[in-house]
Amino acid sequence: MVSRILGLLRDVLFFATFGASMFGEAFLLAFTFPNLFRRMLGEGTLNSAFLPVFTTAWNETGRNRAWALLNQIVSRMLLYLGVLALLICLGSWSVSYCFADDGQKWFFAARLNGITFAYLIFICTSAILVGALNVRGRFFEGAISPVILNLCMIICLVLAQLFVFQDLGWVACLLGISVVGAGCLQLWLPWRALKVRESWGWSIDLSGSSDLNSVKSLFWVGALGAAVAQVNLLISRFLAYSLDETGGLSFLYMAARMVELPLGVFAIAISTVLFPKLSKASTQGNAKGYEEAFFLGMRTIGAITLPSAVGLYVLADPILRLLFQWNAFGPEETVQAVNVLRIAAWTIPFYAYSSFMVKAFHSEKNMTTPYHGAIVSLLINLIASLVLMQKYGVLGLAWANFISAFSQLVFLCWKNQSLQMGDWLAPRKISSFSPLLGCTCMYFLLAFLLPRLTQIDGKTGDLITLSVLVPSAILSFFLVLKMMRFSWTLTASKQKGS
Repeated sequence: MVSRILGLLRDVLFFATFGASMFGEAFLLAFTFPNLFRRMLGEGTLNSAFLPVFTTAWNETGRNRAWALLNQIVSRMLLYLGVLALLICLGSWSVSYCFADDGQKWFFAARLNGITFAYLIFICTSAILVGALNVRGRFFEGAISPVILNLCMIICLVLAQLFVFQDLGWVACLLGISVVGAGCLQLWLPWRALKVRESWGWSIDLSGSSDLNSVKSLFWVGALGAAVAQVNLLISRFLAYSLDETGGLSFLYMAARMVELPLGVFAIAISTVLFPKLSKASTQGNAKGYEEAFFLGMRTIGAITLPSAVGLYVLADPILRLLFQWNAFGPEETVQAVNVLRIAAWTIPFYAYSSFMVKAFHSEKNMTTPYHGAIVSLLINLIASLVLMQKYGVLGLAWANFISAFSQLVFLCWKNQSLQMGDWLAPRKISSFSPLLGCTCMYFLLAFLLPRLTQIDGKTGDLITLSVLVPSAILSFFLVLKMMRFSWTLTASKQKGS
């Protein structure tokens, strides 16, 4: 929760500083590359392949075998990612110097990429160490990690505002340096926790083992799927950056950040906590325990993300005006961003369900199905983007993302043997009827109250509007769930009468 709030503050300062300028968009595009590898390697497939094998090694023979596997993986990541980062950084800076022209946004993006790409060394290695801590029942280091990144970027942006740097190019470069510094701190924290609390002793180990081979066999298939998913994101941002209209990437990024708020606070947290339980149940052949954890995750995600989508759609205008309409980001930019956000809001439940289902497949050591789902999503997004952007610009890209997210969810549901069509409405399974009924009541309440609370102009009016409508919407939604006896526990029977 703290990391998402600070992330929101970071974005407010970012757009207040850069607006929808070329320099801000160049930084957003450059920062996409290390994040691509972070999600693919650190927080994505490698972690999903590593955790079940690490858990098995710990349970069967204890910490020595588990620490040996961790050392083998960390040693390889530091070596391979270090070489990759060096090559990418040298290549990016060579391109920017050979074709130096600050008027060319592509070359400035390459220059920034040469700075920010080093971040992936630290954050990917950190994510593996955090995964080992999760297996040992420690979640603090992983949860606090994005807080560190946001704080470092916020400090940089505040200094830029205080000293009123006129050259936004230099501000963007300093922001990239702050990202790399944050990565160092993000790696140090779980490293120290493992060393002090779990008595882990790191040593360089480039030897092989049967456990390492198991991780590799799971990783390579899954890596293709994760790579495809991240290329999907990269395509959208590249196409938005290439649009003639100013600010396309900024508006798409802003909408994605608002969508990530409920995803990061709740959906990803649910997946993170339940993934070890799913992995353990799958490893032990505990079908009942696996099913209970799976449906608890699906049920809870729906109850959180469906009202988030409705609320963000209805309240997009006052939310963006209150949060982002500062300094360089004016009313015209806000109107364009609202239009994009109203489309992106409906992708929240699709992404949340898909993210959890991918984790469920990974817990079964099934990396092939998520890969195929990512391919489907990529192809549909690419085709829809190229078609729709010609006429609708960045709005077309937003609709393409919506179509792609929905298609991926449909594919994953089709391939999931534990999930039947009737499970979506079954009270002891996903129980979607209750959240949908709650969302309907919430929508009509917001639609009735919103015109009556927008009479006061300015940010004061927006603050009053949101202060009244958000609690009212939440209360109405959860009252419906209470009346419908919606279950928040492993089985609906345990919730009966509560």
